[in-house]
Amino acid sequence: MQRLTIEELRERSGEVAAAALRTPGLSAFCSGPIWQLAAHDFLHDAAGRCGHLIVEEAGNWLIFARRAGDGVCFPFESSWMFSSPALGDPERLAAMILDLPKHFPGPIALCLGGIRRDGPLHEAIRRIKPLLARYREFAVTESMVIDLEEGVGGWLGRRSPKFRRNLRSADKEDGIEIVEAGAGSTDDLFTRILAIQQQTYKWREHSDIFQSPGHAAFYRSLLKGLLGEGRLRLLFARRGGEDLAYILGGAAGDTYRGLQMSYREEVRSLGLGNRLQLENLRRCAAGGIVRYDLGMHSLYKDRWADRREENTGIFLVL
Repeated sequence: MQRLTIEELRERSGEVAAAALRTPGLSAFCSGPIWQLAAHDFLHDAAGRCGHLIVEEAGNWLIFARRAGDGVCFPFESSWMFSSPALGDPERLAAMILDLPKHFPGPIALCLGGIRRDGPLHEAIRRIKPLLARYREFAVTESMVIDLEEGVGGWLGRRSPKFRRNLRSADKEDGIEIVEAGAGSTDDLFTRILAIQQQTYKWREHSDIFQSPGHAAFYRSLLKGLLGEGRLRLLFARRGGEDLAYILGGAAGDTYRGLQMSYREEVRSLGLGNRLQLENLRRCAAGGIVRYDLGMHSLYKDRWADRREENTGIFLVL
């Protein structure tokens, strides 16, 4: 195994992205370097880290940050634990975990997240449980997923008659246009997004995620990374040349991952959330997306999603 610094990891981010795409049973988007490094840089206080545990072997990666104080190794993104710090072939990754004491002296405690329950990676790590000093599983944030294997038509066929009627009413002609973000800079696009956020009810109630400087910087970093790689998916609903709402996400292989969607409070009655989501589904399906990840559970997503995917966290000691 080769040990790497955080700077070397950044330089090899393309290899990390490729490993995330070929790892079964996790979110390739959230486990990719754009998400992981944005979380590392902006979601977690650097003072709470005492280093990193980053190793690579034949295209397989273990990527952790060491927590100050107790030295436990956590995923770079440990707010929701959507991302897996183990990327590559599941069996090889389990073997690499067992080999870590040969390269890092003393007891090693790892906290893993973002692993789909009962998936190949989960099963591979379970099999090494008898060889570990400690092993415990715990629930982490689940994902709400739309299946686009049969296109938007197939997805609509699985929805209730009432839901389909509501969506048909969203396609009315009232001067609203839905447009792609275009070729703006990161600063320009983020400014447009923030202008809408600042006119939402959450902003007025001081509960908006963008009011947290760390989270705002996290999403701006995601926007920059996705824009730079041509994987940004950003639509605006406009009327008379004015932005009223947006839906933001990104692609990784044949997966779309939603990030944020908001509308100005004064246009709530226009149903722009439904319109944007439906139009985004159509465009994603036309572009070859088969897995449309809505992110964590919320009540409105129950009507849109085909399934809730459970992820698991694992704490183990070598």
